Amino acid sequence: MQIYIIRHAIAELRENWGQSDEERPLTEEGRKKMERIARGLRNMKVTFSHLYSSPLVRAQQTAEIVGKKITVQTFAQTDLLVPEADPARLLPFLNEHEEEAALALVGHEPHVSSLLSFLLAGKPGSFVYFKKGGVALIEGNTPVQAGQCTLRWLLEPRHLTAIAGK
Repeated sequence: MQIYIIRHAIAELRENWGQSDEERPLTEEGRKKMERIARGLRNMKVTFSHLYSSPLVRAQQTAEIVGKKITVQTFAQTDLLVPEADPARLLPFLNEHEEEAALALVGHEPHVSSLLSFLLAGKPGSFVYFKKGGVALIEGNTPVQAGQCTLRWLLEPRHLTAIAGK
């Protein structure tokens, strides 16, 4: 199974946003940058069978941008990707998918870095940090188990926008 972990793009600053944090959207800069990041992924020949996002607006918007550049079979939201979610709760969800699945998971810090660390090392906490719009690819055999996955790559937004070209 391939698991792409994606942190949402640049969003409005929490301190400048006068509404609920769940409704905080991407900035115009964040949208444009994420379009280039998604184009970079497409240029790398990345494909997804499933695209899942946190229900928070900024993650949904990021997933929509990615979904416009990369065709997916399934696009849905899940509370398993909210910022405070326990990465261990995602294992049964991952294991509902077939071995050949390529899942894209769009979420937030610190959850995405904790999830990556959990799948690679099997321990809570984090030893990586995702920049906004950063993407990692990990692979694992089904059933996916904590500490049994392999990191294939972790790219910052600047790498992906360079791959996208002009």
